[in-house]
Amino acid sequence: METKKNQIYNLIILDESGSMSCVTNQTISGCNETLNTIRSAQKKYADTQEHFVSIYAFQSDGRPSRYIFKNVPVDEVRNITDKDYEPWGCTPLNDAVGMTLADLKATTKSKENAIGSVTIITDGYENASKEYTIDKVAKMISQLKELGWSFNFIGANIDVIRTASAYNIDNTLEFQQDEEGTRQMFHKERSSRMKYYDRVQACMAAPDCVEEESAPSLKERLIAAAKGYFNDDKEEN
Repeated sequence: METKKNQIYNLIILDESGSMSCVTNQTISGCNETLNTIRSAQKKYADTQEHFVSIYAFQSDGRPSRYIFKNVPVDEVRNITDKDYEPWGCTPLNDAVGMTLADLKATTKSKENAIGSVTIITDGYENASKEYTIDKVAKMISQLKELGWSFNFIGANIDVIRTASAYNIDNTLEFQQDEEGTRQMFHKERSSRMKYYDRVQACMAAPDCVEEESAPSLKERLIAAAKGYFNDDKEEN
């Protein structure tokens, strides 16, 4: 019997506004270490998970907001460099999230076992979007969470919990925007990410008990797996 695979679309929405320039090197290094974590997960769960990667850098006034990678199999993804990431300008956060989610929703629509794992990293409040409002983005996120997608919000210099809540995101992490704080943030993100992949694996391994109406479906198990993304082991149930 052929093993059913989950296609996990890892989307990192990365603030490239000017205020991120003070941690440019740490951000590039942290993203590359995150790519290594996804590569490790692909090897660990080669029979049950297929990983794809998108990194979307957003800013205004400088280089256009853009995909550095878009839905690339993780084994084909290269590390990013300072040619890919050059902070400048303001923070069109709503447009970055809204546009990339619309893209990814369209990509996964016809794929039976595809889910998104979405991580937003920003050091400032929305201040430059033209197409999307926060209410529209929050509605999109709520709908995608119901499909089993994971949403995680990482922030500095803002009220992280309140801002994430406005987007209907429960998983939050605050970091100190200096060299050490940024390194620690990416370390925590990578640890949380691998634990999330482990929970997804457990979801796939659990049988669908069709005879037990009360048994959770795969979608319900994935929704549960997405909760508590940044919790330590001792905090998890």
